[in-house]
Amino acid sequence: MQTLDWLAVSAGGRLLVACAAGAVGGLALQIARARGVEVDALVSRDAQVAFAHGHGAGLVTTDSRDLQERSYDAVFDTFGALVTEAVADGGRYASIATQAGPVPDLSSRGVRTTVNQVREDGAGLNELTKLVDRGSLHLRVHSTFGLHEIQAAHERFLQGSLAGKITVTF
Repeated sequence: MQTLDWLAVSAGGRLLVACAAGAVGGLALQIARARGVEVDALVSRDAQVAFAHGHGAGLVTTDSRDLQERSYDAVFDTFGALVTEAVADGGRYASIATQAGPVPDLSSRGVRTTVNQVREDGAGLNELTKLVDRGSLHLRVHSTFGLHEIQAAHERFLQGSLAGKITVTF
């Protein structure tokens, strides 16, 4: 949510979310749609297309070549896809993929860029809770384990192919 706030895309604006079926991208897609933003999605596998469409994305593709150049007010890159040509001149490009390194300098096109890191935000957490309560934000939980089942939770995580997160309840 903090990165979406920095991107400052308002209702009716156009946003591209790269890795829109991942943990962060899937939440960003839903939050942006709840705000009335038109969202397109770049996903990594064909199996993720239905998820992105089901949560309100317009165009969903696995191939960045399908994206129109300079057509988005903002791009939220959650993976390091560096789809910088998708952002419109004068737009904003934010990445949370610190492993990908810095976002290229796009200032010659008037594009503001950042690599954003999450900070504590009680008011933001309250807003997220309201989105969940209203049904606008659906959390993806693969399975839940009690604290006494922590080893089983870890073993399930290591198996991979999760359709959501592993949660541990206290």
